[in-house]
Order: sequence, then structure tokens, then C-alpha cells
Amino acid sequence: MSEGTLLIGRNPESGVCLKDSQVSWKHAVLICTPRECVLEDLGSTNGTFIADERIQRRVLKPGDTVKIGPFELVLHALHSPSPTSSSERTLFASADKLLQQPASKPAASSRTGVTATQRFASLSALKAKASSPGNWRAFLGSLLPVLNWQATYGKVNLRTEAVAGLTVAALIVPQGIALALLAGLPPVMGLYASILPMIVYALTGSGRQTSVGPVTVDSLMLVLGLGTLVTHGTTSYIALAVLVTAMIGVIQIAMGVLRLGFLVNFLSYPVLAGFTSAAAVVTALGQLKHLLGISQPQLPSVYQSVADLLVRLPQVNLETLAIGVGCLFILWGLRHLAPTAPGPLGLVVICTFMAWSLGLDSHGVKVLGEVPAGLPQLSLPSLHWADVHALLPLALTMGMVGFAQTISVGKSLGNRFGYDVDANRELAALGLANLTSSVSQGYAVSGSQARSVLNATSGARTPLASIISAVCAGIATIWFTPLFYYLPNATLAAILVFSAIRLIDTAEIRYLFKVKITEGMLLVLTFAATLGLGIMPGLLLGVVASILLFITLNTRPHMAILGRLPGTNIFRNIQHFPEAETFPGLVILRIDASLYFANVEFLKETIHDICHRYRVGLKAIVLDASAVNDLDSSADTALHQLSDELRKSGITFYIAGIKAPVREVMQRSGLYTILGGDHFFFTIDAAVKRFQEI
Repeated sequence: MSEGTLLIGRNPESGVCLKDSQVSWKHAVLICTPRECVLEDLGSTNGTFIADERIQRRVLKPGDTVKIGPFELVLHALHSPSPTSSSERTLFASADKLLQQPASKPAASSRTGVTATQRFASLSALKAKASSPGNWRAFLGSLLPVLNWQATYGKVNLRTEAVAGLTVAALIVPQGIALALLAGLPPVMGLYASILPMIVYALTGSGRQTSVGPVTVDSLMLVLGLGTLVTHGTTSYIALAVLVTAMIGVIQIAMGVLRLGFLVNFLSYPVLAGFTSAAAVVTALGQLKHLLGISQPQLPSVYQSVADLLVRLPQVNLETLAIGVGCLFILWGLRHLAPTAPGPLGLVVICTFMAWSLGLDSHGVKVLGEVPAGLPQLSLPSLHWADVHALLPLALTMGMVGFAQTISVGKSLGNRFGYDVDANRELAALGLANLTSSVSQGYAVSGSQARSVLNATSGARTPLASIISAVCAGIATIWFTPLFYYLPNATLAAILVFSAIRLIDTAEIRYLFKVKITEGMLLVLTFAATLGLGIMPGLLLGVVASILLFITLNTRPHMAILGRLPGTNIFRNIQHFPEAETFPGLVILRIDASLYFANVEFLKETIHDICHRYRVGLKAIVLDASAVNDLDSSADTALHQLSDELRKSGITFYIAGIKAPVREVMQRSGLYTILGGDHFFFTIDAAVKRFQEI
């Protein structure tokens, strides 16, 4: 680096980002001046060391090794060539001479004006060898933060963690029961999925406040996916739900080990938001029969269910309707007046007492019935390869969607509270949680947005709060499940409907349409497809549409003709900056994308159009390649053809701002030699000056 400062720490925005629990968020800073480089510790927890000596502030010398956690950073002294060289050929020739000199000797002044004070520092960070005991401890601590609790989370406030854990437990117990019913499973399975899986994730995940357990989208995907294979609520249905949960866990662990967390990027935010909103609508519509007290068979589509429900409206049970509507109003009021209050648990207690004391079940109000007490029996799921083959598409889809939900929750809270969330570690942790859920007779789990936000706002700063929530859920499962016998189904339906409605983020939807209409339309397409075609076909169509949109945008990337802003060497699009100066006989073209087989024809068409439009007096074209990060063989061949066509037309072809990987491709293909090194420039301004000199 040249003069300035370089932040070192765990913060992703640091100049040197070191992702390890032993590194503080802002650990140290390197301050460079023309005379010296100074390293200053920023009050880090585990310290900054040079030669095994902990330092606070130290002037560095070339060759000094800085130790931060398991990392070693070495300072190198290099000499930079003059930035005033007109082309890359001149600049590289000067640089080669300078870099041949020993680093310990001062460089003599060259004809380009480089002096001994014009140098920069480069830091190379290497993982420390894993053979030392300290590094093994760090490695295990990165896998299990609980082993390195103090270094990872700092001082733990037991009181606030306990309050947050109890608050989330008050929500997860009624939610777990309701979501299990939504998934077509016995209500106790929702409780089972809220105990051991939450503890496993708390011990292995990187999301400090992420609450893992049953969620609406997973429950809905499960009931719709398995509903095509077996009947809801049967023994076979439960066995398949446990098996698909294990498959989800194996898939997520494998993806985490193979570091495939980037695959979630194919679920773009508009697709995920449209899918989640549609799932919320399907959930709310599916609970109407419970809110109205109507008996209705399972129908294959949303529209058929709604039409059948309208026909059965005369069968509405008024007591059930009153309970459902009343619960919705209470939840809405508590959401605005007391958002951290345990509203769902309070409703469960009050409505259960009312149903028992007034004998509402004898008036047609359907109640939950018997819920088995006690902790789950640990057992492996029944494995049949025919079932695995049939469930694989559902498991892959649920695994990706569940991970996308979890990582989005974790990153949102991480950005808010200042810590990193590792995508691949989240995959492995979520996979372990799902495997644990399967073994403990639960079903698929993911990170819950509502519970995680409640966890954070209630004071949770470490995973200890989630462990407390899981213990509370276990206590409720052991001793309190018989009390749920008279719980009205309408109360659970109201909790589900209210939770589902909150999944529809209208503010974000408006934001998408305001910022980029194409992404807003992608959201609407996914939403409509999910409602019309079903959960998995709708999601698949949204992903395909997202990929097609990406390909379309990249086949016709943004290009602009540039001009220089008066009195500066800054070049901007002349359409956006009419005052920008152009140069007679010269056109400067910028392409805002990498060049590859899919968009190279568009580049050729654009340059041909420029030649036709400016055919009178056009002498040179400068291609601003500063945004070109890659170049494939098809694009390189096209550039060969363009350079040959322009040369035959008497038009000089310059390339400015090219990056090293792209330049290396051109050098290997011979294009760099054909055009000549003096036709490549680091800046547009240098290319313009060369054109004006000719």
C-alpha cells in the first residue's frame, strides 16, 4: 500500500480480513507514511505480537513477522514505478529494473523518477501450521465456539441471556405445536424439533442469535411434498418426514464440507421473497377452515380449497370464529403495543382454560387432544432406497431453502451486532441440527426470522439464550403437554396466520419495485407461479427465471461512450454528463461486464455501430476495460478480429484500465504483441494523451 492506513481485523470491510475467533473485529491498524510503517494494536482481546513480544505500537521494518491469532503477516518492501508513464510497456520496463534490486538496498532514482521513498508495503497472511497445540485448540474452537466461549463471545450476561431464552421459549412452544400440525404431523414432533436441534446449532453455528427450529415454509413444503406420496398423519407419512429430515441434514453437511455455500446465491432475494410471500398466503388460506370451524378434505390446489371453503361457509361455527378472530386481534395489538410480550403463550393458556371451563368442545369447537408427554426416543430413521430416490428432490429443495432462510437471518443480525456469519459453517451446523432432529423424532428445522429477531431484541448476545430456550421446551414437553388437551385449534390457526402474514415484507417489495423494476417483476413471477403451480414448481420456475434474467443482462451489458469532465482527468458517460468533453477523431467506449462468448457479439455490434456513426474523421477507439474481470477464448478471438478490422480501416485501437488476469490471457493469445504494449494504458487519460501526441 502507499501512504494511508490499513485496518486489520475480523470485520469483512477491513483491508486485511482475518476470519478467526481469536482475531478482534477491529484488531490492529497499519499506518504508512513516506518514511515509515507503524503497526498499532486497537485494544484487541488476544493481542498483537512481533517476535513473540506483545506490542501496542511499533515501527515495522521489512521482513518483520506480525502474529495475530493463528495468522502470520509479513511486511515486504517493494518499489513502485512512476505512475506518469504513458503506456504499460514503458511502465513495466521501469518496474522490471527496480524489482531486480535487493529489497534491503535503497533503489536509485530511475529515468521515471522513482526514489527510495516511493515504496509500498504488501501484507501476506498465511494460516499458521496446524501441528502446534495452540493452533489445534484454535481449530477446535472455530468448530465449537463453546470451547472458546470467552474469546468468541466475551463476557456473558447470564441474566439477559436467560430473559431472552425464556421469551423465545414462550413463543416456540405454541409455534412448534402449530407448525407440526401445519406439516401434517403429530403436535409433539414440533416440540421435539425445538429441543436437541436448537442445542446442536447453538454449539456449532456461527449465528449468535439465530433461533433454529420448525418454520412455516419448511412445514408447508413438507406437507405439500409428502402429500403426493402418502396420506397425512399416517405412520408412513411420519416415517417419511423423519427420513427426509435426515436427508436434508446429510445434504447440508456435505455441502458445508465441500464449501458449496455459494450455491445459495442462485436463490436470489426477489425469488426467495416471492416464494416466501406465496408460502405465507398458502399457509393463511389453509388455516381458514380452522378459524371458521369447518371440516374440509385436503384438496390439491389453493384455488380448489378456497372455492370449496366458500361453498361450506354456512357450516361456520360461531364460537370457533369468535376465538380465531379474537386471537388475531390480540396478537395484532400486542405486536404494536408490546412486541416482546409472550402473546402466543398467553393466548394458549387463556384459550385452553376457557375451552376447558366452558366445555367449548361440546359446542363444536375442535380442540388439540392428547399430546404425549416425555422426551423423544432416540432412533435412526427407516431407510429404504426407493423412498430415498422419491424424496431426493424434496430434500434438495428444502435443504437449499432452509439454508437460504438461515443465512439471511444470520447475516442480518451479524451486520446489526458486529460479527461474521460463515456460510459453509452454517451449512454444516444446520445439517447437524437436522440430523439431530431426525434422530430425536422431530422434523426439518431452519433459522426463524421472527424468533431470531425476538431473541436479539430480548437481550441475547450469545447462543446461550438458544440453549435456555431449548431446555424450556424440553421441560414443557416432559411435564406440561397434558395441559394442551383443551387447546382450541382456532388458537393455533390464529398463531400460524399471524406468523405467516409477517413473512410478507411489503416494505421490501415496494423497495424492489422502486429500485429495479426487473427484480420486482421477478418477485411477482415467483409469487404467482408458487400460488398457481405449487410450492416446488413455483420455486424452480423462479430460480430459472432469475438465471435467465442474469444471462440476458450479461449478453447485452451496459456500455457507454465517455467524455472528460472539464478541468479533471475523470471520464464519465456523456449521456449522464452532457458537459463532458469529447475529442475529435477519438471515441472512448466503456463496457461494464466481463467479456465471454455470450456477450462478445454485442461488443462487436457496438463497435461496428460506432464506426458507422462516426465514420467521418474517426481515427482511434479507446476501450475502457476497467470493469472487465475475465476474458474467455471466444472474446479474445473476437478482439483479434476487431483489432484487425480497425487496423484495415485506419483506426487505432487502444485498451485502457486492463486488469492483470485479462492481460495475461491477451499475452498468451498474442493479442498483446499484435497490438503492441504501447497500445495498453493504465488510465484513459494516458491513452488520450498518447492519441493527442500522434
